[in-house]
Amino acid sequence: MHESATSPPSRHAIRRSLLRAFAAGMVLLLSCAVSQAADLTRDRADGLQRELERLASTFEGTVGFQAIDLRSGRTVQLNPDTGFPMASTVKVPVAVHILGLVDEGKLDLHQPIPLREGDIYPSMGGPLDTHLTPGSAVTIRDLLHMMLTVSDNNATDILIRVGGGAGAVDARMRKLGVAGIRVDRYIWEMLSHYLGNLEASPRKPVSPADYARLDMAKRSPDERRRLTRLYHGDPRDTSTPAGMASLFRLIWEGKALQADTTEVLKAILRDCRTGQGRIKGLLPDATPVAHKTGTVGEVINDVGVITLPAGAGDVVVVAFLQSGESDQARDRMIAQAARAAYDYFLFVPAN
Repeated sequence: MHESATSPPSRHAIRRSLLRAFAAGMVLLLSCAVSQAADLTRDRADGLQRELERLASTFEGTVGFQAIDLRSGRTVQLNPDTGFPMASTVKVPVAVHILGLVDEGKLDLHQPIPLREGDIYPSMGGPLDTHLTPGSAVTIRDLLHMMLTVSDNNATDILIRVGGGAGAVDARMRKLGVAGIRVDRYIWEMLSHYLGNLEASPRKPVSPADYARLDMAKRSPDERRRLTRLYHGDPRDTSTPAGMASLFRLIWEGKALQADTTEVLKAILRDCRTGQGRIKGLLPDATPVAHKTGTVGEVINDVGVITLPAGAGDVVVVAFLQSGESDQARDRMIAQAARAAYDYFLFVPAN
């Protein structure tokens, strides 16, 4: 019988074969490790999203939320493209517009603005109503500080007037490329509509005395519910969570204003005195938060930037709520969502 002439493999060939098998195994092992790490990060991200959804599911009302880690760009969100009434968070776009006019040399931060007859609506409260009268003069910077730190509505309306009206503020948002934010009215105008004077406008102004009477008027529960529904459904002076988050991102990245005015705005927002139980409510003590709140009836908002410890970066947080729950429950919803985002972006590394 004729036998095959094939010789057995050499020791070198066997070694090469074993090395190739070992290398292939290591590549497979490393690939699995990388895949498992990516899956773990995704699982954690999904876990944060599930936690936000769980919080919203136990809350009686509608929640809009967006958080962005400015270092990595990672984002979590609820109803990001739904328009919500801004209430006093509209004061952030107003501030950006006014400071934009400062950048353009059209206004000066130290410029005194004389208060006119009709500028102060006593029923809207705030330092202007408490301490000043027509004929007084207040600087642009002081008006900005009162508007953003204690939410002075009269200061806001003076700044809107000085800045060319609500339409000019809205145009500034378009110029910056911010989608999802609408600025349409003075504060006295918006609140007059909320209180039932649906005809109020710059063409049909409401005097301070008439506004005070409107504010004091008694309304039945049915009428109050009707006006609340109208306010919630009005597209004017609304923002999506994504729109407000994009504005804060532009501010913090120095793309909305020049360096000096950016720092002015950041410093004033860090000094905000309202809504201490909202974004800041469950954060570690002394966590830096630059923010602005908004409150009108069932609307409870807080928007701003949390600075993470140890140089870990900044997180934009936008929370818009519509709910008939108690003030404590609404504040707690915002605080819990903000703390969940804080923990995630601090402790879960970006890929």
